[in-house]
Parts: sequence; C-alpha cells; structure tokens
Amino acid sequence: MPHARAHRARASASVRASSRGARSTSSSRRRAPRRKSALFATSGSADARPWVDDVERAIPALSNVRFVMCAPQGPANVGAAARVMQNFGIYDLALVDVGPFVLTTTTRSGDATREISDEASEGEGRAPERASEVLGSEARTTPLCEEAMRYACAADWLLADAERCDDAEEALRGCSFVLATTARPRSGTPLMTAREAAERVREEAKRGKVAVLFGNERTGLTNDELSWAHAAVAIPTAGSGKICRKSLKYTGGTGPTSLNLSHAVGILAYEIFMACGGEATNGEILPEKAKLLTVDEKVTLRNEIVAARRTLDVLRSDVGASTSSASADDGDGEDGDDEDDEEIIAREERAFERILAAAPMHRSDAAALFQLSRRVTAMAKGAVVAPHDGENLLDETVVQCVRSLVDENQAVTIKSARNRLRARLGVSLTNREIARAIARAASDL
Repeated sequence: MPHARAHRARASASVRASSRGARSTSSSRRRAPRRKSALFATSGSADARPWVDDVERAIPALSNVRFVMCAPQGPANVGAAARVMQNFGIYDLALVDVGPFVLTTTTRSGDATREISDEASEGEGRAPERASEVLGSEARTTPLCEEAMRYACAADWLLADAERCDDAEEALRGCSFVLATTARPRSGTPLMTAREAAERVREEAKRGKVAVLFGNERTGLTNDELSWAHAAVAIPTAGSGKICRKSLKYTGGTGPTSLNLSHAVGILAYEIFMACGGEATNGEILPEKAKLLTVDEKVTLRNEIVAARRTLDVLRSDVGASTSSASADDGDGEDGDDEDDEEIIAREERAFERILAAAPMHRSDAAALFQLSRRVTAMAKGAVVAPHDGENLLDETVVQCVRSLVDENQAVTIKSARNRLRARLGVSLTNREIARAIARAASDL
C-alpha cells in the first residue's frame, strides 16, 4: 500500500520535526512508585490518596503486582486502563515504548497547530508504530497526551507515576513471575483462563514481584516479549471458536476472541483483586456498619410500629365489652374471628420482627418507618377534629400543640415548636411543616 506508507512517513517526519528541543534524560532513569513526576499535571499529591496505603495494608499481595503495557497505540486505552487499575488496587504500571499518538506531540496543517490524536483509538487499519521509531530517545520523556490523562480521570496520578521503559526486559526487572496475555494458545507456554491466572498470581505474589504483560492493540505481544512469560492467560469470550465475519483486527482466529485493551486490563485487575483478598466482600457492596440499624434499634422500631398499629384499632376503649351476642361465624368466610386481642397483637409483633430481621437495614431507610409510626401515634394523642377541608387529624393535632405555646405566653419559634412537638407528640417535623403550623396557629387566634 504505497499511499499508506507515504502517509505514515509524512506523519513520522512531522512528529520528529515538532518534537525537536524536547527534554531528554538518561535512558536508565527509573521512576519510583507513586512519586509525582514533573512531566505530568496530576490531580493532587500522594497525601490526597490515602486509600492507596489502606488497600496495600488490607491486601498486601496487590502491591507485588505490576501491569506492563507494551506499545499501546490508543491514548483512551492507556487512560482507561489506569482508571480501572486504580479501582482494583493495582497501582504499579509500566509503559513500554508507547505509540506516538499516546504522547503529547504536534503537527502543522497550514497555519493551524493541533494535537495528534488517534481517531481509531486502537489504530485500526494503521500499522502499529512505536514512539521511539519517530522520536528516538525523546520518546521516553515526552509527556503523555491530554486525552490519555482525561480518560484516566482521577487516576491521572497513576499515569504520572508509571515507569517509562524502552523494552519489556527493562519493565520486567525485579519480577520473579511473568504472565502474558494472549488471544490464542502459544506452543510451549501454559495457557490459563483469567480466573486460573489470578489464583496463580496470588500464589506467586507471596514470593516476589509478578508482572502481567499486555500487548499492542492490533498485533498483541511480540515473540520477544512473549519469551519472558512463564505462563499465558486468555479471556474466554462468547465468540471463541465461532465463525463470524473476518475481522480486520488481531483475534487469534476467525471469531471475535480479542478484547479491547483497557477491557482486558479491567477483567484481569478484577480477577486478581478478588483472588488476592477482594473475595472477602463476597461480591457485595454493603453500607458502612455505622450506618446500619442495630438489633436494639430494630427492637425500638418494632415497638414504634406496633404502637402505631394499636392506635388504629377500632373502638379500642370498648375491648372489655361483651361480644356474646355476636355470632362466632357470621357466614362471611373470614378466618380469625375466634382470636382474642392478645393473640392478634402477639402475631402482629412477630410479623414485624420477621420483616425487620429479614436483612440489614440502613438507618436512613428506617427513619421513614420511624416517622410514619410516630405520626400515626401522634394523631391518637389529640382529641380533635380537623376544622378545615383538606386537612386531617394530624394537622389539627400539630396546630393545637403549637398553639399551646401561645397560650402559655412563650415565644413561638421553629426551635421552640419543634421541642414542644417532640415532648408532647413524640413526632419530628420539617422546618417547612413547623412554619406552616405556626402560621396556622397564629391565624386561628
């Protein structure tokens, strides 16, 4: 494809021309983990990321896991990979000779200067390039582009701290076990699923540093990069082994067996996180213990609900009246007519207990039940009739309670009204409700 080669040559020349004068450092320079780099603008100091130390204390094996991305082409992939690594507690990232589109470089088009971006994200239809091919030694120190940082979101610090390496050998220094990602079996290299590989990583991380290699989006890992691997991992997909359209991307077969780079990073990060200790959550996301209702608080809530239920008994004051004249079975087919009040009360109490004990309850959810119960109970404390259309017994009960402050020549404020309502009716109202009750009490005088 002469036209494509000419296009790539022009792009390479433009990149080289625009990058002259960029800073360079020794190729042996290594960046310490989580040390802020002057090459990047990050979202804050390490002190603003206390969860990093918390995670590594809780799951120490994760601090022995390094992800190595070899020649990634898409800035969106690089940024998204950092973001998902942070989500699952893997903070050690090495970038090996990234593609030129991942770096902050410029090219001239007439009088306009624009940042080079990879519209295809994964470089589909374009032969993969390494930045060193067009920038030389400057590729190692050229900052990552704004798009990569944007896709990293709050994990831009992880990109800033990523070690920039010339080759896989450099990125794997100090690692005792290397796992390579692949979309197809490799002769001579044991192949595992993501879950099996995560278990192996957990065991190996107890003995030393573990590296997981990710290859170029379109062509995967090179043979040289694969030669360092002790084992390979493939992520099973629904399309594996099925005949679909012939893909233009590297798939390792005729079916869609290859994943987006950042997606593969996310799946392996999750599996490793769970295998190394994240499984203690059993996959559940629970609220903080301090925000869950305790047993004694559930007992209080049950009593509140039972008390509210009792205020709704019909003609409760006539419980002792003789019912001998009533037929035990009046033919309406309803059960329970022969139960006495004590049996009904005990049965309902047990029902409320079972409901409240069925699952952990958040305090904010319980608050709504407390409010409902106490407002129902408050209505029974006022022997009043609502005088206005559209109002109920609770309205008049509250207004009457607020009006008692006026009768006692006390200052009527939201605070004083709230205290009186809690003391006499045991109910809490919003500021707006109290303000409306004060206004109604004043208008009725």
